[in-house]
Amino acid sequence: MFKGLFPTLCCAAAVAMAVPACAQSSRITEDRGSFQFTLNGRMVTIDRNGAACPPACVQPMQAAPGVATIGELEVMDFLDIFVSGGRGLLIDARLPTGFSAGTVPGAVNVPAATLGPDNPYRDDLLNALGVRSGDFSGAFDLVLFGAGPDDEGAQIALRSLLDSGYPAEKLKYYRGGVQAWMGLGLTTAGGQ
Repeated sequence: MFKGLFPTLCCAAAVAMAVPACAQSSRITEDRGSFQFTLNGRMVTIDRNGAACPPACVQPMQAAPGVATIGELEVMDFLDIFVSGGRGLLIDARLPTGFSAGTVPGAVNVPAATLGPDNPYRDDLLNALGVRSGDFSGAFDLVLFGAGPDDEGAQIALRSLLDSGYPAEKLKYYRGGVQAWMGLGLTTAGGQ
């Protein structure tokens, strides 16, 4: 009598666990509440349950023209080649509280707002990144990331860097951020 019930209960439990208990209906992006398309003559709707958008809106794959988007293996290669070689920095663009809770090993914390043009110390920050009096030839190669695919912080930071004159070819975007890193079970470090 219960032979076929166990797999059904396991599937129902797995589905229930996949949706956070505090999930709420949210927009996908600021411009899109849901997405609909037709498949085999039937209308399919994609909604989003999660953090409120804005501010936690799904971000596009490409952060800015000319800035490459990379994944976890490329982040590891960047750490090995550029960070270890003293030619690059992995930048966690989240606020210090998020950074100190856990980050990608080797990352430094440069919150997105500190790179904005309204920060009176932005030139000092750019100087620390290897920019000398507006000359970007010695600037570090950078990979920027935030909390995850619905965190706009890294994109804001990238746009601020581009607006300052930072060359796009020296910038990369790790869209997955800490959420994808941790979701894959990769080692994290306590931000310091």
